[in-house]
Amino acid sequence: MIKQKADACGTVGLADSDTVDLAIIMEHHQRGLESFREDVACISPSNAEAVFTGSILVVAFAFAFLRVQDLEPLTRPVEETSGAMADLSSTNNIPRLNWLYLNRGVTSVIGDQWEVLKTGRLRQILSLQHSNDSWVALTSDAPSRLSHCPPRLLKFAEGARQAIASIKALLNMVEPTQDDLSSCSGTPTSQPSPSTTLDWDMDAHFETIRILESVYSRILSVLQCAATDIPFDKEIQVDFEEAAVLSWPCLLPSAFIASLERSNRNSLHGRSLVILAHFYLINTLVDVWYMRGSFELEILRINTLVGSLNESQLSTFMLWPNEVMSLPLTCTS
Repeated sequence: MIKQKADACGTVGLADSDTVDLAIIMEHHQRGLESFREDVACISPSNAEAVFTGSILVVAFAFAFLRVQDLEPLTRPVEETSGAMADLSSTNNIPRLNWLYLNRGVTSVIGDQWEVLKTGRLRQILSLQHSNDSWVALTSDAPSRLSHCPPRLLKFAEGARQAIASIKALLNMVEPTQDDLSSCSGTPTSQPSPSTTLDWDMDAHFETIRILESVYSRILSVLQCAATDIPFDKEIQVDFEEAAVLSWPCLLPSAFIASLERSNRNSLHGRSLVILAHFYLINTLVDVWYMRGSFELEILRINTLVGSLNESQLSTFMLWPNEVMSLPLTCTS
């Protein structure tokens, strides 16, 4: 698969280089984006495949972007940021959200040119038979392979449903505080009332939890699928790709992303961050070279920020993600 080939090439590149010239990387990337923007502006059946290919590369860069930003100082060995409990003392503790926007454009390209792409040379990339709830139906009677899972995946499987139920309960029982209302306020002539905006935020939270539950269900169903003769670690990663578990950024409601951007550090913002951390946990289950360590570090950033809100209940919701990502992603025997 394309992903596996990139995996191998990327591993060699990282292993052969002790330093990374971030300025050269970004300059090269920006030059590529200039031409890409020109093609996107005039997308048509004649250039649809080229634009789609470019959008895939942008998505790959988006996933890797967190790691690129963490290359400070540029001579830091890659291994220093690969662990779940990486030292945050030399990093910015504010979670980075810009990568989410880079990730969401591919759906527009596919939507505009679907008829061309689904019959073109890249159609196999779009053929993900289990990118929805079909995994549940296929694996309902299959023998469980959880006993063979790496520790991180097993821990996830044991607690995923309870984590979703707990966050739902939190959203159902919370009462808006004055700080929450203040964070939703705007100018009287151009913005809806704070209470109306808060209702929109809460609706976005519930919709986001529904999406999180759906992607978690795909993952749990993959873990129930009967094993084949492919080495287990590789098999399960291929199944994650087939189930499109990394597609969640494209599914998030815009209102939820907007709630993450607000500068007010209150309980409403804290709930948004807790939900985001549970999405980030998905990415720590997928073993690809350009994401290793990135989302573990982002979860730690969120954990630090949630802890600064001095709300013990919100901090409790961060315990399980931290426990899951602290475990190895490969089988120990």
